[in-house]
Amino acid sequence: MSRFRTVIAAVVALGLLAGVVVPVHAQDTDATTASPGSIAAADTFLVKPKNFGRAAGQVVLVNLVVWSFNRFIREGGTSPVFRVGFNSWAENLEAGWNWDDNSFSTNQIAHPYHGNLYFNAARSNGYNYWESIPFAFAGSFMWEYFGETHHPSLNDWISTSMGGAFLGEVLHRFATTVRDNEATGGERNWREVGGMLIDPVGGLTRIMDGDWARQGRNPAGRFPKNYRSALDIGLRTRGEERLWEADTTDVYLGFDFDYGDPFFGDLDKPFDTFDFAIEMYFGDKTSVGSVNGSGLLGGMFLKETDPASHIIAGFHRYDYLNTNALEFGGQSITAGLLSRFETAHGFELRTDMQLGPIILGGASSDYANVSGRSYDYGPGAEARFTASFGRDGWKLVEVSHQQFWIHSISGNDVDHHYSRTKFSLSVPLKYNIGMGAEYILDLGERNYADYDDVSTRDPQARVFLRWILN
Repeated sequence: MSRFRTVIAAVVALGLLAGVVVPVHAQDTDATTASPGSIAAADTFLVKPKNFGRAAGQVVLVNLVVWSFNRFIREGGTSPVFRVGFNSWAENLEAGWNWDDNSFSTNQIAHPYHGNLYFNAARSNGYNYWESIPFAFAGSFMWEYFGETHHPSLNDWISTSMGGAFLGEVLHRFATTVRDNEATGGERNWREVGGMLIDPVGGLTRIMDGDWARQGRNPAGRFPKNYRSALDIGLRTRGEERLWEADTTDVYLGFDFDYGDPFFGDLDKPFDTFDFAIEMYFGDKTSVGSVNGSGLLGGMFLKETDPASHIIAGFHRYDYLNTNALEFGGQSITAGLLSRFETAHGFELRTDMQLGPIILGGASSDYANVSGRSYDYGPGAEARFTASFGRDGWKLVEVSHQQFWIHSISGNDVDHHYSRTKFSLSVPLKYNIGMGAEYILDLGERNYADYDDVSTRDPQARVFLRWILN
């Protein structure tokens, strides 16, 4: 399954990259500016009527496709876990919720990706963000009880549904920016293929509706008012306790997306503003080492002037980190204060403070336990602070600190305390190319009830080239 997850991540990353490097903004004409006579009048793209039957049918189809792969292809079709039937359904209904022993990457990235398919079954059939969330929970509930013989897993249900809603909305919006209803010919086909790689269920819906090739106007809001994407290629040196006690130096790739800007109007609907980042490591535990992001659910200005603006907002967060040093991830809801201070010559200082509960998080465990996992599960809380100073969208200096606490309720009896502090410098060189360096320090403190406490210190230094893609 690790290869399968890597392929999924690589395909999505390539689809995202293909979309952002195409200079679409210059050619885009949205629904508010297109001339009536230039485009066909039948614009079914713009306002999709809600289609519950098809959305629900696609949720079932997703489960059937995944089950068929597991039953007939995975492990040569020999795994008894996917030989489901009336007996397994009855047993699951009687047993109720449990905790599973799947690998960290399966539970924290593969399951949320699965949930994104449920979410986008509804999202592509006329439902908005909030209305699509129940479909993710319902699809995951169906899978837990009727998709496998393993007893229903509470951690899977939460990770699949909440993580699926986050990834689903992010990928839905990325796919929308890639697709272009006004394009024709080869460009149109490539855009539709790219959109389907990012959002498979949305692509299926467009095929069923005949939208793959039909020309029409693009929906208003196809692009946020502000959009930035970057690709980092660099080296990272990891240490044990001290940086000069280097464990290894290896190559990494980082895809970083800032979609929307609440200070310039991207504040109306959930995820009008979000950030999303993927890091791929070469030489670490897994190739997909980090996926994280934050989607703005809603907000309001507390103050709005030229020199200073402040917004209070709510966020849906998703975190995933899987390296030799640490396994950590979860889904959370936070409240925060965003501030922007404009200085002379176009420079600006921005700060972001967030605080809120971790609905369910997983963190590395140092001792074996009955769960059979290498990590513990539980609820918790987090606090974040980020400050950046830059100009024209380029962050010259960025400092951030994140603090997490998880109280385990599945695994060992332990309180996990984890923090990440980062200091980053970058400078533009020429055109849209720059270079930079950053220092990251991960600190862990695990307080066990039945074992000795464990403290960890994992520093790393990075140097990189940065390509601003648009």
